Order: sequence, then C-alpha cells, then structure tokens
Amino acid sequence: MIPSIDKTIQVLEELSRCEPRQVRCTGVENKARVIANWCLGLSGLFLIIMACFVFLYDTRPPSIYAQIFVLMMSIISMLLAMSTLIAPIVASILLAFRWKKLSLEGLCDDIRHEQAMADRLAKFESVALKDAHFWLSRKVRRISERTGRFFGEKTAAIGLLATAYSFAAEFGGFEWISRTLVAGFRIDNLGNTVLLGVGALLLGMSIGSIALGHIAARYRYQIEIIELVGRE
Repeated sequence: MIPSIDKTIQVLEELSRCEPRQVRCTGVENKARVIANWCLGLSGLFLIIMACFVFLYDTRPPSIYAQIFVLMMSIISMLLAMSTLIAPIVASILLAFRWKKLSLEGLCDDIRHEQAMADRLAKFESVALKDAHFWLSRKVRRISERTGRFFGEKTAAIGLLATAYSFAAEFGGFEWISRTLVAGFRIDNLGNTVLLGVGALLLGMSIGSIALGHIAARYRYQIEIIELVGRE
C-alpha cells in the first residue's frame, strides 16, 4: 500500500523540527568561562593603563619607579592573558576525573531527548513513517554517491582540500594567486588564469562535499528517529 504523499510530507515536516540535543556546559566549565572572561577584560584594562601612562609620561629619562610601574603592569597583563587560556584547560582536567558520571548523564539526556521526538512521531501511521524512511534513505544514498565519485565516500572532502592546497603551493602559493588576480584575464596571463580557475574549482568542490556531508548526517539522524518509533 502506497501512502498518501501528503502524510509523508507531514512526517518530514515534523522531522525537520527534530534537532540533536545541545550539550550544556557543566558548572565547572561555566566558572572557567567566567574566570577567563574576567581575566581577559582585566588584562586589557591593565594594558590600557600602561599604554596611557607611557603616552602621558614625559619625563626623560624615566625614573626607576616609572620603569617598575610599567614592568609590573606588563607582567600582570601577560599573566592575566595567560590565565584566559589556562582556566579552560584546568576545567577540562577536572572534568576528566568525572568522565564516567558525565558520559552516563549525557547518554540519559540523549535518550530522553530522542524518545520525546519519537513520541511526537508516534501519531503518524506506520505506512507514512516507512515511506518517509524510504525517501530519506534514498536521499542519503544519492548524496553519498555524489560525494564518492572523486576520492571515495569517506575521504572526498579531505582529498579535494589537500589537492587544492597542493595545487596552489606547487604554483607559488598565495603570492602566485595574488599576482594572477592582479593581472586579470589577459592573453599573456591566460594560462595562469585557467590554472587558478581549476584550483578554485577544486576548493569549491571540497567545500561542497563538506556541506553535502552535513546534510546527509542530518538525514541520517532523522532516519534514526523514525527507527525509534518502529522498534519493538
């Protein structure tokens, strides 16, 4: 029995509102972010104070106290700037000791989130759900075949990016690119222009492969939600 296409589209519209659970920061991570932001702000403040002092101080040669003041402001500013990088690292180290608890909590939250989305789909007929599953699987297969024509399904984007980078590096890197762009489309520069166009095409293909992979991943996630509804 072929279901009404309108019912299938209704399922797909409901699935389009299904998003993966956003991972919330833990209390330790929030505190680390607050500390890092404060350190960054204070570092900038001390740097501004030091710059204003140096700009307004007109005694030559500067006194020993002025030199000590500037040195202290500089050291404090650098230490605070380093703290903005250290705080998240310390938070990650602390969380590493709680990985079992955090992984369990994340798993439970994922189950609740995805089961809630599956419950919203339970109101649709099983025939419509199967038809939506069919069309999503078909779309994923087409995307995979499209991106896999070049270097294989798993390495298409990476291979194209590497090819584009190697292509540009082989012909002189960014300096060659800038010279070719400045020269423009002229007869004596036709070869370089064509080569640059080929490199841009490779880069565009790699970016397109990444975008298509993101779309395919979204469709796979929607397929998984449908499979939750039909599980026994």
